Amino acid sequence: MSDTGLNWAFIIPTYQREHILARCLRLAAQQTHPPAEIIVVDASPNWATTRDEIKTTVFRDHPSIHWQYVQADARSISCQRNQGLRLATSEIIFFFDDDSLMYPDCAEQIIKIYEADTKRRIAGINAVHIPVPPDQLDDLEVVRPSEHSATKQYGSLARLVRWLLDADNIFVPYDEDYPRHEMPEEVRDFKVGIVRLLAGWGMTFRRTICFREPFAEILRMYAAEEDSDMSYRASRHGPLLVAGDARLCHLGSKGGRSTPFLLAVFRNLNPVALHRLYSTDLSRSRRRERLLLTRRFLILLAKDFYRQKWSFPNARGVLLAFRLMNSIFKMSETDLNEWYPRFQKEMFKKYGL
Repeated sequence: MSDTGLNWAFIIPTYQREHILARCLRLAAQQTHPPAEIIVVDASPNWATTRDEIKTTVFRDHPSIHWQYVQADARSISCQRNQGLRLATSEIIFFFDDDSLMYPDCAEQIIKIYEADTKRRIAGINAVHIPVPPDQLDDLEVVRPSEHSATKQYGSLARLVRWLLDADNIFVPYDEDYPRHEMPEEVRDFKVGIVRLLAGWGMTFRRTICFREPFAEILRMYAAEEDSDMSYRASRHGPLLVAGDARLCHLGSKGGRSTPFLLAVFRNLNPVALHRLYSTDLSRSRRRERLLLTRRFLILLAKDFYRQKWSFPNARGVLLAFRLMNSIFKMSETDLNEWYPRFQKEMFKKYGL
């Protein structure tokens, strides 16, 4: 802990996002409560070139911050976040995306809540999304948070279909239901609320929680749902909060993304693999995942049809996940941990990035 309060580490996994990374890091370094350390774990082929550029344009302007810019051991946001965690020493860990642009007091607002939580009950805190980047505003009071998560805009027909099929309900708890927690008395005067899950573009945790519930390294290449998975497991240890005054703009950059088919496969198959590892009742999880994949197939079939994607890449992705689901639930944990990373690499090699 420093003289000004709790220390925090800013851990950024990145892959081919050179166009936004420096901007993200600069805004983090300029916080009213600056980080003690900033750790970038880069899986890009040209990581060393980007590192040298960042050193010149950002590092030198903030000598009081301990900077580490390292090559990723594996191309996986889960593995990269865990790698950064092992290098960090601060008590509070910020796991933000490389296109998350922090408002000047974002970290200060979050750290105040952790400091008030003297009994250390809170497991994690999320920032809120603002639709306008902070470095494009003259008056920081012009905009307000839209929602806890950055939302997409849908037409009236799409909204109706999503409502009928409960499209936003995509996480299945590993337990009978979500853990239930009371708001800690010490933080009730803050602008906070309890949430079920945290979003990877703006989530923070106590360091002790991160080591008890590390990110699932079984997820490689496109580690969809890693944030929901880890934050759910963290919620078993204490409440998850959203801090209404901790503002950032998540741009949702598309750099480093893959094909619609592969995205659909792993958005739907990753949760199945994670349930096999972390569920407290595999029979219950299998039933719930089957229902969820049925809903997801209907939603994505409609999406492909609406967008006139006649190869139906999204629907085919869900079908593949459905076909593999039973075999995954039958695997031992050892076999799954060996097979699933290999399967992901083979799929990306076959269908390309």
